[in-house]
Amino acid sequence: MLANMSRRMFTTSRLIFQKEVSSLDPKKVNHMQYLLKYYDPETVDSILKAESAIDPKHLAKRQLNPVQFAPHFMTDFTEKSDYFDHKVQQPNTFTQISQPNEVDVPKDQILDVEGNAKRSELGELAKKLSLATGFNERYIMGLKVKTLILKTVRNQTSKGKINSFYALVCAGDGNGMLGIGEGKDPEEPGNAILKAHWQAVKNLVKVPRLEDRTIFGNIENKYGASVVHLRSAPPGSGLRCNPMVFELAQCAGIKDLSSKVYRSRNRMNVVKCTIEALLKQKTTEEMALERGKKVVDLRKVYYSVEK
Repeated sequence: MLANMSRRMFTTSRLIFQKEVSSLDPKKVNHMQYLLKYYDPETVDSILKAESAIDPKHLAKRQLNPVQFAPHFMTDFTEKSDYFDHKVQQPNTFTQISQPNEVDVPKDQILDVEGNAKRSELGELAKKLSLATGFNERYIMGLKVKTLILKTVRNQTSKGKINSFYALVCAGDGNGMLGIGEGKDPEEPGNAILKAHWQAVKNLVKVPRLEDRTIFGNIENKYGASVVHLRSAPPGSGLRCNPMVFELAQCAGIKDLSSKVYRSRNRMNVVKCTIEALLKQKTTEEMALERGKKVVDLRKVYYSVEK
């Protein structure tokens, strides 16, 4: 019965294709007979027509010829499409972050500005942070660390007032990485700074920078009662900003910046507000994707004219 069905399907397929088997290529005949084992003659006819429309070169490499077509919202740049407006997401892992060149520093020590060797406690801290974050030990020891706030806080309890030390520390590599951390200790201020240092290194994030020197446009952010305005500046302007913003910009590697702090000038709020403002800025690629246009930076494109 199966033999009769296959014979009947083959005879009907010859009528459909209206070609003599002898005039066809032997490879095509074998291919057609193979398809007739699994599909009916009408489906085989469609498959062969579709294969004939494909270039054999592309079929051999299993690559179709790309067909250029425009999105349906070409006239309206306010809409976004999941197909056209997509951005290649690179894995944000600590192992792929560019680290500065290693310096000749003893493994368990770090040299201060004057060249004196500090206690090896920082080396042990760098070793533990390396396991927790994935950064290199030399990279952690080479970070710029600045204690922004160090004060005494009192907690009123039934047993009386309990004093403790509070520290707010910022850390950065001067090349776009920035992080802040808070720490408390009831006994010594150095322990509070050490805890804040630990948290600052763990909270390191990448800050977008324009030309590796300033921010993208003007930013306004509000945190609590503090309002911070950040403005991009031309090359050579320097850092003309609040002392807290100045320290954060230096750790992040921002060289040209102008800022203004309105309303509350609480240092803790100013630091946290500035961090949020730096992280929520949009790059030129993100703005181009939102508007559905291509942005070309003329400062990175060179034109030549042939005479």
